[in-house]
Amino acid sequence: MSHKKFYELVDQVPRVASLWDRDDNSFKSELYEKEQGVMSPGELAMAQFFISIWFNHNERYGFDLSDAISYIDPPEKKLIINWIENPFWP
Repeated sequence: MSHKKFYELVDQVPRVASLWDRDDNSFKSELYEKEQGVMSPGELAMAQFFISIWFNHNERYGFDLSDAISYIDPPEKKLIINWIENPFWP
């Protein structure tokens, strides 16, 4: 799957989108580690959601949908629902 579709999705959460380097299609893990302490719980949940898509598993940072639902706002919930209905991986 093209990275373009992933970037279109992650761009809907700008703070989280900054965790990816589009020039070399990579996840900035060091930046994520640094940002974990200052992200809101909702931003952190969305970052973990996108990381789980990026790596095609949730083992790296433990995204948990049932936990995330209590932290994220309605637009982000819709984003996740849309992805569940039409999943893809870059």
